[in-house]
Amino acid sequence: MSEKLVLKFDPTTIEHLGISLYSKLPSVLSELISNSWDADADNVSISFIDQNGIKEINYSDDGEGMLFDELNEKYLVIGRNRRVENNAQISSKGRKIIGKKGLGKLSVFGICDVIEVISIKNGLKNHFKMDINEIKKSRSDSYYPEIIDYNTPASTGEVGTKIFLKKIRRKSSFDLPDISLSLSKKFLIFDKMKVLSTLNGNDEIQVTNELKFNDLKQQFRWDFPNDEFGKDYSFWNSVKGSIITTETPVKDTEMGGIYLTSRGKIVNTASFYGLRDNDQFHSYVTGYLEVDFIDEFDEDVISTDRHSLNWENDKTKELQSYLQFIIKKIGTDWRHKRAGLKSETIKSNTSLDIKEWQNSLPTYERELSNKIIDPILENANIDVAESSAIIEGVIGKFENKTFKEYASKIADISKPEDIPTLLKLMDDWKAIEAKQYRDLAFARIEVIKQFEEYVDTNTKEVPTLHNFLKKFSWLLDPRILEFKDEVTYTNLLKVTFPEEKLEGSNKRIDFLCSNALGEILYVIEIKRSLFEVDDNALEQAYRYKVFLEEKYASQTGFSKVVCYVIGGSKSKDQFFKSKEATYIRSGEVFVKTYRELLEQSKEYHKEFIDTYDHFKK
Repeated sequence: MSEKLVLKFDPTTIEHLGISLYSKLPSVLSELISNSWDADADNVSISFIDQNGIKEINYSDDGEGMLFDELNEKYLVIGRNRRVENNAQISSKGRKIIGKKGLGKLSVFGICDVIEVISIKNGLKNHFKMDINEIKKSRSDSYYPEIIDYNTPASTGEVGTKIFLKKIRRKSSFDLPDISLSLSKKFLIFDKMKVLSTLNGNDEIQVTNELKFNDLKQQFRWDFPNDEFGKDYSFWNSVKGSIITTETPVKDTEMGGIYLTSRGKIVNTASFYGLRDNDQFHSYVTGYLEVDFIDEFDEDVISTDRHSLNWENDKTKELQSYLQFIIKKIGTDWRHKRAGLKSETIKSNTSLDIKEWQNSLPTYERELSNKIIDPILENANIDVAESSAIIEGVIGKFENKTFKEYASKIADISKPEDIPTLLKLMDDWKAIEAKQYRDLAFARIEVIKQFEEYVDTNTKEVPTLHNFLKKFSWLLDPRILEFKDEVTYTNLLKVTFPEEKLEGSNKRIDFLCSNALGEILYVIEIKRSLFEVDDNALEQAYRYKVFLEEKYASQTGFSKVVCYVIGGSKSKDQFFKSKEATYIRSGEVFVKTYRELLEQSKEYHKEFIDTYDHFKK
């Protein structure tokens, strides 16, 4: 038996697998905790010291400890796989061994320069010290730790291992709650091994499995194994654990996703395994699944830092597909559960019974209502109050055939997550449109008031009424949005019907021609504000119509000519009335007085204002 301790290594190994790989404190401590678990410890104590500018960590467990030869032949051998040796897969207490690669012993050098190890077994204490700077200076492949105690008798009943981390390179202070939370995330073993941490002998915190979930308000839960997710995956019955969704988004970014563990320790940090998030479902889900069977694969698929698996392996690809299937199915189930819960809350808060209303609909309409309403209920971004308001709007409009046709198109062409937004845009659009109509109506009322003043003051038709009606053509007919002067036709009419051939009262010829509505040519003859439109004026307008249609309709493309005669009053002659009625029925000539135009415009725009005011309520 040698009385010297020896660490055999390649100098670069210490650098790459110690300092570089384990630079974060929780990762270093997790390696020590793994060793304590494998040593069958029941209790672990982690004492953080931060006083007078000195930072140290004293770690101890009550595990089985190691003899001098065991320290030399097992602990100090880098890369030793204890599972392979003697097929040691299970500890003395029946625990599945976590340690595998034999590299965790180097982790401490990721945060400190000096460590001291004290291990007690069978009443013998062995104590040694290692310095990373001395190890790096070694010119051979061996380093001889400084022995402080060699097989020294220990106190009665004393057992276990203590590791003192000194000359810690960390500059920031120790955050005990944060460190404890990080350790909780890395294991599922704290119900079987008690871990206590203190800072300067105070503020004791126990690390538990539940600690990682303390700030999460669980809403729904799925436990595994679970045959509801199918039995196609060969290891489905060996996938254990639970996945939960929360009432509000998970704030801790490290907890967003599903952790994988093997033998009680994580082998993959929280992830969604290649799935994309379409509706923020991923913001609400977390959990741990135990996949111990991966340790039985022929190939070692666990990374050295245990943050991820090797997903290029055929067997891990099968696991990935199963995990994706689980997450997708839970996502669908989650949406339905939240929708049902939101529906009940809406019913409780507003007495709006959505299901009762849907059940009263015919089958087709019920299906359409589901397509529209379900995404609103399932959308995590729309709260109860807003969902209630949108759904009430849908229900209120559902008797409208046009709305149902529009809603059906939305449901058919849109993604479910887009429908609530589209429905809101529909309402916003209607509100904006109504306001535009209202603003337009108010503007037109001012025009009408000006027109009324012209009529009341007997304003001359030329140029005032001529230009006014030309600019605001809707006064003549709400369907006419604008005039397009047809000078050619106007001149033709003047040549064909010269002023000198007209009667004295009808000498003034004033034509405005418009084809703004397409194939119809509008001919508007504006008479004086005191002019009485009689049979002669009616017949004159009709002659204009016949002349234009016969001579030019086929050449210019318009198919119909409509004439308007605007005057101060209409003849009360019965023959005139009969002829006017005939022309109105044929849609060929219309006679309007200025007062009629005024009242017509007032009434037409009053409806706009009334409609908007009703919508606004």
